[in-house]
Amino acid sequence: MYLPSEDSLLLAESVKQYTGKSALEIGVGSGIILKILHDNFKIVAGTDVHVMSLKYCKDNLPNDIMLACCDAASVFHYRFDLIVSNPPYLSIEDHKTKDYAINGGSRGIEMTLHFIRSGISILDIKGKMLVISSNLSDTTELEDYISKMNLKKTIIKERKLFFETLQSIEISFE
Repeated sequence: MYLPSEDSLLLAESVKQYTGKSALEIGVGSGIILKILHDNFKIVAGTDVHVMSLKYCKDNLPNDIMLACCDAASVFHYRFDLIVSNPPYLSIEDHKTKDYAINGGSRGIEMTLHFIRSGISILDIKGKMLVISSNLSDTTELEDYISKMNLKKTIIKERKLFFETLQSIEISFE
């Protein structure tokens, strides 16, 4: 299970300004984002591939939050107003053993792109998607994807740490 760190706290701060009918978190980790979503949305769902994260959330969060063990948003066909994710974004080459909670692929951006592709397919036309991005991953491919798909990107918050710069990015249809 991914324990909250600076990236999770940045996403938590960003999520607080959104309200609506339905929200989905891809990669629930410890559930700190789900708590905020539950306060601001009528329907809340979360996914993770890590069963222990889902069990932790089930045991520690309100019972009306839907939880699914799946890859990204693959089990949903419902349209969400807000989809959020703090995807793994460190490159694998930075670590000797792959840790699915932090490694986002060989360039660090692959899981972010996978989560966005999965989420965009179920995002309401007026909906928003929030993702955390780090300058430690190769974000050029992310910029190219957003442009190619005619999506709009807005930086909601940014946090400069001594070793990286984190951004909370809002993605929406133009």
